[in-house]
Amino acid sequence: MSLFINILITFICMPWPPMIMMSPMMIAAPNFADKKSSIITAMMFFIYPSFIFIILAVLKFKFYGTDPIWWAAAIFLSGMVVALLYRLPSQLYNTFTGIANYGYFIKDASVYLDGKKIMGADANTFTHFNNRGYYSKDKNHVYYNASKLKNADATTFQPLANDNSDSYWHDKSNVYYKWNFIEGADGASFEYAGYLYAYDKNNVFFENTLLQGADRTTFKPIQTFVGRDAKNIFIRNVRATNIKDFSTFEMITQNEFEFGRDKYQVYMIKYIESDYLVPFPDADPETFEVLGENYAKDRHRVYYYTYQEIAVLENAIPETFVLHYDSIKNTDATDGIRYYKFGVLHVEQENI
Repeated sequence: MSLFINILITFICMPWPPMIMMSPMMIAAPNFADKKSSIITAMMFFIYPSFIFIILAVLKFKFYGTDPIWWAAAIFLSGMVVALLYRLPSQLYNTFTGIANYGYFIKDASVYLDGKKIMGADANTFTHFNNRGYYSKDKNHVYYNASKLKNADATTFQPLANDNSDSYWHDKSNVYYKWNFIEGADGASFEYAGYLYAYDKNNVFFENTLLQGADRTTFKPIQTFVGRDAKNIFIRNVRATNIKDFSTFEMITQNEFEFGRDKYQVYMIKYIESDYLVPFPDADPETFEVLGENYAKDRHRVYYYTYQEIAVLENAIPETFVLHYDSIKNTDATDGIRYYKFGVLHVEQENI
């Protein structure tokens, strides 16, 4: 009888570990934290085996020879730790007191963000910019999340005009990108340039980083991570030094990859700090063509490229090279004689 009960309890408790592991999905469900029933159910799931072990102890049964009270205590403590990590007790308290657990909320002269009180915030003058970003302010202070932003001027603090991403914020003196203070930026003259670039009266910035050597008066962004001024091309915040002809440089975009081209070379933009702009070996800019699936070709060569490297497919015939899925050979490209998969020559064709 005792063995049967132990096996039965084991099966009843088996869902508990998966519930703990899958709990992030449950907690992330829409409106979860604003429903008493959802929070209570989650907390009960986290500790339900402890009640079973308490009943077992009251009935004076052992659990495989061990005291079930210890199992009850261990599971209860584990479940409550998980509940506290998710802030479920405080969220439950908020639902009973009428405080929203999502977004900004004002009640009884206090301001809350995601159910947590913003200490010192003045409810009468508080504004959260219609929930744009994570900045807010009152008549005295600017806040990032629930923390006061040092040296920010509450009177003039606002999101940067025309920045639809709400990444840049400024006041009369300072500039912020997301949660980062931009050292040396002039808040009064700061403007959004486009993509991830901005500038003030003197300098150009990529996100929160100064573009060393960029000419403010002629700079313009040309892609998300690429900008140019009268003399330079910048990849992210780094000036490209290996462009052969700046005046004819232009961008080519194919799916998630971006390429540059001048009248002498074709380049792949890699966004790897040590090697932002990498030329295709001896590529002909006039006939260079991006095929897709990481293949490209010109009139002389066929290339396979990744973020790590650019490879020339030896002996591949550019004139006949096309993307072609062969289900029998399990390949994705061919020149009519040779077949390739992810830029690698199909083994059966090695000696052709």
